[in-house]
Amino acid sequence: MKRRNILAVTLGAPFVVTARHAVAAERLIGWISPESTQTTAPFLAAFRAGLTGALPSSGEPVKILERYNANTPTLAAAMVAELQQAGVRLIVAQGAAAVTVVAAKPTVPVVFGFSGDPVVAGIAQSLSRPGGNATGVSFMSLELNPKRIDLMRIALPNCRKIGLLSNTRHAGEEKEIAACQGAVQPLGIELAVYRAQTAGEVRPALTQALDDGAQAVVMLPSSSMVQQGPVAAADCIARKVPLVSGWAVIARAGALLTYGPNLQEAYRRVALCAVRVLGGAAPATLPIEQPTVFELVINQKTAAALGLTLPPALLAQADEIIE
Repeated sequence: MKRRNILAVTLGAPFVVTARHAVAAERLIGWISPESTQTTAPFLAAFRAGLTGALPSSGEPVKILERYNANTPTLAAAMVAELQQAGVRLIVAQGAAAVTVVAAKPTVPVVFGFSGDPVVAGIAQSLSRPGGNATGVSFMSLELNPKRIDLMRIALPNCRKIGLLSNTRHAGEEKEIAACQGAVQPLGIELAVYRAQTAGEVRPALTQALDDGAQAVVMLPSSSMVQQGPVAAADCIARKVPLVSGWAVIARAGALLTYGPNLQEAYRRVALCAVRVLGGAAPATLPIEQPTVFELVINQKTAAALGLTLPPALLAQADEIIE
């Protein structure tokens, strides 16, 4: 007989209720996202799947308390306080909420899935030793930028001018811009950078890039770019200019192609990190992971709308082709 059951017999029913509440509280996880429920749903589903696969089936089920649209530091801090009052063991910060959640200084650990550079963002001292109360997975991989440009060149061998869309508030963005500039320099391709500070500024920046004669547009992936993905793709198709980016969701919104981390796999890794923290691992010494699974997604429907016939060699590399 389990110790809890022995005590319940000795002390009576009121203790059973208290003990069950204590166990349930130990299995609570908070989830804070700056996005809507709908936008975040695939990532939360992947996180849940990761938890299910990593946690013992005989243990108490984990309950996730979800909070959305935490798009200001004040809202994020209020959600952190609320979740801690509810008894969560840790908080998972999705996307840009990683910065505001850590800034709220929660007393429980934070595990994040963050598209930016956590060191530049100030939420970690280094990837190998975060040094604070937060760790997780960073989706930023600078080495992918030259690969995206190479894939774009295969699709558009005559391209000589690229418009690069950048979210200036995305931590590490200047490093990504530099990686793109380094990639085009030996190729004789002009790269013009168009910066946006908010999601609402993305479309005007794109319009300027198209008006300036960009023959292709590369959109550096971030949550702001995902929000504007369908509009940006439609504008590019209307002007017969291919759009290239880093996350599959943007290809599904109409970009010609994307190459980057498989975000579903990345959020399963976030779940594994959360399990380690629940098991007692200290975020300060738990290295921040980077993606290891990447995917090339090609939108053939968009290619047809652009009047492009993509080389069979490029199509053969694709992990997913949208017909």
